[in-house]
Amino acid sequence: MSTEAPPPAEPILWSGKPSQWHFFGQWLVGLLFAGALTALIFFLRVPLARSLPGSMPWAYGLPVLAFLAVIISIAARRESQRYCVTAKRVILETGLLAKSSNEIRVQDIRSINVRKRGIGGLFGVGNVEFSSAATDDADVIFFMVAGADAVRDLVRKLQS
Repeated sequence: MSTEAPPPAEPILWSGKPSQWHFFGQWLVGLLFAGALTALIFFLRVPLARSLPGSMPWAYGLPVLAFLAVIISIAARRESQRYCVTAKRVILETGLLAKSSNEIRVQDIRSINVRKRGIGGLFGVGNVEFSSAATDDADVIFFMVAGADAVRDLVRKLQS
């Protein structure tokens, strides 16, 4: 049995998750669907009340439940990814119940690519791709993080 103390945990210099801009399309579809469902219930309230007496209070709750499902779905997908930069490693952790991680040592990183697109790109949200060899395939990708350029600059500073 070893009496050595475990090594101290590396301090986290930066930590993040996918930006809400990554889910912009899902937010938009969820709002449009809830709005359309609300309009449908509003215009069909009289026929629904005649054919299903007593069901109208439940029908008014359907748009709320639909939008709540969208919120839960986005929150679960956002919480299932965590990005960390320590002094020695760049780490991608995925999963809610079953966790997995992919990491690359800072000293092994050969290229860092930042890709910003669409509306999110205008606000500095983008993908940060870390590669250990000069190939097209990235070893670790931080998807749609806010301040993508700052993350790249932090890792470049750690390399020097």
